[in-house]
Amino acid sequence: MIGLGTDIIEIERIRRAIQRERFVSHTFTPQEQAWLETKAKNKAESAAGLFCAKEAVAKALGTGFQRGLNLKDIEITHDALGAPQVHKPQGNFLLSISHCREYATATAILLGDAQETTHEND
Repeated sequence: MIGLGTDIIEIERIRRAIQRERFVSHTFTPQEQAWLETKAKNKAESAAGLFCAKEAVAKALGTGFQRGLNLKDIEITHDALGAPQVHKPQGNFLLSISHCREYATATAILLGDAQETTHEND
């Protein structure tokens, strides 16, 4: 394992944020935006889950959103069964997203050995 990241957020915070087009276009890739449009009933929960996943991946990379990494540099897709996948950046990630009425959470694990870092060492 190279890195581990987790994040949690209040769904209501994202529910308010996705009402602003600037937030949506700044945070989600076109593919993620299209996927969210299919989630009319649970759009806020799904958006909160994606947001948490992006944060968790950034933490697993060991950089957070520093050194030029931004939210749209991370793209989350879903396989045929609906399981979340890290589409970009490249790497071997395990990703889990969950939510309840009030909160969404995600955990990302970047697999590999310590010799295979995906970011520059200081």
